[in-house]
Amino acid sequence: MTIRNIALLALAIAGIALSVIIGLFQPDKNLPPTAAPLFELMGKPLKTADRALTRVLPISDLDERELGEAIALRYASYREEGVPEQKYLDELVQALTRNNEKGFEYRVFILPSSVPNAAAAPGGILFVTSGLLTMVETESELVSILGHEIGHVELSHCMDMVRFQLLAQKIDSRPLGEIADIAVGIMLRPSFSKTQEADADRYGFGVLIREAYNPFGMANAFDKLAALDPSSMDRANPLYEYFMSHPYSKLRADRYRAEARQAELESYYVGKLNLEEKLSRFSQEYEKEWVRR
Repeated sequence: MTIRNIALLALAIAGIALSVIIGLFQPDKNLPPTAAPLFELMGKPLKTADRALTRVLPISDLDERELGEAIALRYASYREEGVPEQKYLDELVQALTRNNEKGFEYRVFILPSSVPNAAAAPGGILFVTSGLLTMVETESELVSILGHEIGHVELSHCMDMVRFQLLAQKIDSRPLGEIADIAVGIMLRPSFSKTQEADADRYGFGVLIREAYNPFGMANAFDKLAALDPSSMDRANPLYEYFMSHPYSKLRADRYRAEARQAELESYYVGKLNLEEKLSRFSQEYEKEWVRR
């Protein structure tokens, strides 16, 4: 094969890969075939050799807990045990979901992207980018975002969306690993209705109040998202501004700033030092992080 032919082949392969990624994350496209190309481009292998992942399962029999286990297994390489950020998020999420109604074991997967992003998937699976951890300044802001994503799971938004999309595409049965890829692909796109987003906002705000975190944490997080300049972001990044695709960040900030003013808390916890030290408040509480109203 000549150098020219090799170059043409490489260009064709690159074009196909780019087309798959663009198709996966454009909301006006039909159901994406798989989320695997994006994750593979991030540089970590995905698990393929497992009996659970290869088992063919009818969509009508799809169980949320089982799907969550398949997603966790398929994308296990994006959980790095022992890493401070991973340990921090695990402790935080486990504490925030200790009495969750669905009874799922919530797990967090950290994606190596500078774009602030978070998403939920069926079965208690949460995706958080390193860029999000850089954007927030306090644990209360982080908790508001995690609470929002937990809300999508607990309120059945994730499973309802996945099941609806699969049935709409007339997918009768697929290997469980492939269904997991499709489910993740769906949840990484802006898929929820404004009503569902508003319900998840209320759930996340409720988590702040329940745990006596700074009630202004949600408004502060939305302010940061609203302040992001789209022109400064890399639009070629498949994870481009998940939160900026959500409706009216500034209006949401204003709404929850008003809610925070009315919150009946005599004191609340901010958690700036916890975020800096990557130590969950539930493992290390600092007296100076408490604010009396």
